[in-house]
Amino acid sequence: MDRYWRTQGKEGLFADIDSGKPEQKQLAGRLLILGGCGGSFFAVANAMAKAVEVGIGEVKILLPDSLKKQVPVGPDVIFAPSGASGGFGKQALKLGLAAAEEADLVLMIGDMGKNSETVTFAEELIAGNTKPVLVTRDAVDLITTSASTWLEREGVILCAALPQLQKLFRAVYYPKMIALSMPTNQLIETLHKFTITYPVTVVTCHNGQVVAAKGGEVVSTKLEDTRYSPISIWSGELAVKIAALRMWNGQQDFAASVTAILM
Repeated sequence: MDRYWRTQGKEGLFADIDSGKPEQKQLAGRLLILGGCGGSFFAVANAMAKAVEVGIGEVKILLPDSLKKQVPVGPDVIFAPSGASGGFGKQALKLGLAAAEEADLVLMIGDMGKNSETVTFAEELIAGNTKPVLVTRDAVDLITTSASTWLEREGVILCAALPQLQKLFRAVYYPKMIALSMPTNQLIETLHKFTITYPVTVVTCHNGQVVAAKGGEVVSTKLEDTRYSPISIWSGELAVKIAALRMWNGQQDFAASVTAILM
């Protein structure tokens, strides 16, 4: 296990990852945040505020047009057609793909509802664009049933709670199961094997440890060494920081994710 598992202290493991905001705005990344449903857009709003605070150069948000009366119109807000439930509808995909191609990274933040049109939109958006996609909060639940269609795609980062990973493993009939009561070393071994099988980056939290895995390599960080609590780690803030470091440091999904845990 020592071959693929490392622990990270407060100093961090990846000295080559620059966590400082680029001085030039055009080098600070272009982030697309999408989410929201009829009456719910707070996750998107909070993620946008955090992205601006962190120093991401350009932030745009994609919302279903059912929220037009609740969200001020502006150059950073894109409204896409909504379905009957108020979430993204079938006609939203073309606009979503176009917005994704103009960004450096897509952050699927959640609060999107669970209707079939929105599920299809989310699945096809991940599969149909070429940019890195970070999925977190309840957006993970939205795409779990179709995991076999996107798990083979490069550039997907999952910031997911352990129960969400448990459902994901079941959805793809992965032979190694995740149990909520499993020891940390068993979780690390399971994620080691899972991320050898699939090119996804996984960030989760279990037994007071924040665990990141990619390509069979696993790093764990004590939650007490971070600024997060077991609840606040799923607020969306960590996901935004991972997105920022991923854009600022090229194609280093894993190193950026591990470093962001200490930001």
